Amino acid sequence: MFFFISKLLKFLVFPFTWVVALFILSYLVKNKKWRLGMFITALVLLLVFSCKPLLQTAQYLTTKKYTEQQLPEKCYKVALVMGGYGRMNEKTGQMSYIDDRGERLWEPIRLYHSGYVEKILISGDASINEDAEGNSTAASFIQFMKGLGVYEHDIILEQHARNTTENATYSIAILDSLQYRPEDCLVVTSATHMKRSLACFANEGWTVDGYAVNIYPKPQLKLFYFIPSWKTLTDWNELMNEWVGGIVYKITGK
Repeated sequence: MFFFISKLLKFLVFPFTWVVALFILSYLVKNKKWRLGMFITALVLLLVFSCKPLLQTAQYLTTKKYTEQQLPEKCYKVALVMGGYGRMNEKTGQMSYIDDRGERLWEPIRLYHSGYVEKILISGDASINEDAEGNSTAASFIQFMKGLGVYEHDIILEQHARNTTENATYSIAILDSLQYRPEDCLVVTSATHMKRSLACFANEGWTVDGYAVNIYPKPQLKLFYFIPSWKTLTDWNELMNEWVGGIVYKITGK
């Protein structure tokens, strides 16, 4: 139930949802004043949230604390990779990445080859998760990782998590069984997702270090950036998802 409600709530707060809903209502409502008001509101929201510099500013301010992040100061036994970055194509053996989250996978691989982490634990990603019938593309994913120079015995898969709370709960269960401790682990996820991820692990009694990826630079105020963009409107979803998710998790104690 929590999973369904949280997904529904996040959908309802997306700017894209507001704009489309208001445009539809402006067509359906019979009262002329209400129709005009809804149409103008939808148009204003469309112009505001399709403004790229505004989105870039929000992204930068949200991830600003990580802009001067350095490589880890020590070596870790496990990199805990938060899923949600991609899907495997079994026919081609290729990975399809979601938005710009591919760094969630690529940075841990870089840390692995640089000697900063010994093993990589992937938690709750579509590329490895089992469906209701127990099927998954985990075998293709392992072949993909081996092709990138990661030994199979250094890959740990957590194949059931559907949200950040479950990422923490299920990953800790696996790590406990392998006798790893919190100080052995480094959480790797998007900068916008890091605060909620660390909080979920802390809620389980694990205080772990974090290494952020997808860090946004200072916004660039170029003239053509002010041209309304439909992609910019939909790109707000990532930020809104984290802002609302953080509030929901805090309220529910997760």
